[in-house]
Amino acid sequence: MQEQDTKSALNIATWAQKSIRPDHTGLHVEHAPLPVPVHGTSNASGRELVTNGAIGADLIRLPAGAGFVPHTHPGHHILTVVAGIGTITYDGRIHETQAGQTLLIEGGIPHAVGAITDHLILAVGAPHKRIGADDRMTPVAYEEVVADDGELTCMLCLCTAGPPRFLHSVGCPHCPCRACAGMPGENG
Repeated sequence: MQEQDTKSALNIATWAQKSIRPDHTGLHVEHAPLPVPVHGTSNASGRELVTNGAIGADLIRLPAGAGFVPHTHPGHHILTVVAGIGTITYDGRIHETQAGQTLLIEGGIPHAVGAITDHLILAVGAPHKRIGADDRMTPVAYEEVVADDGELTCMLCLCTAGPPRFLHSVGCPHCPCRACAGMPGENG
């Protein structure tokens, strides 16, 4: 829910239920689907939290097993994992991500995001693109997330594959190709 204080033009978005005690703050975030489909995967959903057009924050949900295909964004993004366990494919390696971690994704750098369990991410981007916008991300070829030596290594499974093979062909369930993200395309 986005509230706007008209006196100061302050935008405040509440995206979690909270419990605050003197020695502990707890956040409760529902894992249910969100209202807006997100481009780049077959079943991600999201909710815009705040934006001024130049910078903005969104809550994005990926259900277990889903993923965003390799892609880029026009600007930098800060991703904070608020629930679940997932993956980030970056510079030839697939890394595990967990609730409580924050990642800085440099603008224009190819990467992919996956969900091992239901996965919720607070995404802050500049420039901000609307949550349902087709140009929020630009899909790129699988080969753009592999290392300079042409291989992609999953740090969870310790599997490695290079063209013409994809990681799923060697048994890795964290492969970021279009087929594994549930999108039509050439990978398989």
